Amino acid sequence: MKWIYPDFEFRPKRPLFLCIISNTDTGKIPGISAAGTTPELTDYTPGADAELVETNKIITMPELPEAPGGSPTPAIVTKAALNLTGIPSLFVASGLRKKPAIPYVELGGSAGSDIRLHSAVPNAQALYENASLLGKKLARLSDCVFIGESIAGGTTTALAVLRALGYSANVSSSFASNPTELKLRVVDEAMKRAGIAEGSLKNDPLRAVAELGDPMMPAALGLMRGLKGTKVVLAGGTQMAAVLALGKALQIEGDISIATTKYIVEDKTASFREIVESTGWPYYYVDPGLEMSKIPSVQIYAQGYVKEGVGMGGAALLAGIYGVPRERLVEETDHVLMTVELPKK
Repeated sequence: MKWIYPDFEFRPKRPLFLCIISNTDTGKIPGISAAGTTPELTDYTPGADAELVETNKIITMPELPEAPGGSPTPAIVTKAALNLTGIPSLFVASGLRKKPAIPYVELGGSAGSDIRLHSAVPNAQALYENASLLGKKLARLSDCVFIGESIAGGTTTALAVLRALGYSANVSSSFASNPTELKLRVVDEAMKRAGIAEGSLKNDPLRAVAELGDPMMPAALGLMRGLKGTKVVLAGGTQMAAVLALGKALQIEGDISIATTKYIVEDKTASFREIVESTGWPYYYVDPGLEMSKIPSVQIYAQGYVKEGVGMGGAALLAGIYGVPRERLVEETDHVLMTVELPKK
């Protein structure tokens, strides 16, 4: 049963699944993000995702990270894929407010600001340089690095950065109905605050990140630059598509592609294909078949809830190329969700 499109020809000998965990106060604007049942809990979501993938426990967050509609975090799919393949994972914190109780790499930096009110990531350049240094080290250890992300509110900052680069594109949402008007309003306010017109920063991508982005972006860009010589697959939806667009503007070179889920590619409210095709880099997508789950809150992924995150599409692609049948991935996803340990009340 074919479920990866197009075929991913490369078979890495030493793959690494890496995930950047960050915070932005833009994610706390009511109605913007579904990564956490309340805006306050979004600070804890990335660290809890890391804990789930590394230990199958939630340690620092009072509950399982889930969307207000009740869908569990996509980290359950990522964890299932890594369980079934034995591929190592590494979490990288960039501007992360609530640290996870697992080993991770710290790039430093503070959480991203609300882009309507302040410059988003004043230390973007330093994060970019630190991540580049880390990428150079990892390039000697792995022949293929998948880079995912967990940051609540990241599609809104992606939209702002895309506008500053001159893309009139739309981004996805973890909600089933995309709050497009709210995101556009936030982006308009942010661009007015920073005195940035559409397309005015196409030759200054790091300034676009510093003013309108989030701390995940300079980390991903630095890693892409540092990993030159190693195959890099960005694992994510429209947020990672925005990173690709920034990478093109920065003239980063290398064997770079992006992998996501069918749910992103088929999202009519977003422009994933258009953004990626304009960069000239290839994209892959997987159909993880979550409608086959025995758990209703997982089945509704196939109806457009959550869609992507924590590198779910890339991790599923890795499972597929290592011969894991899709049905087995869904079974393991259910198993992860049923067995994850939550904090004792």
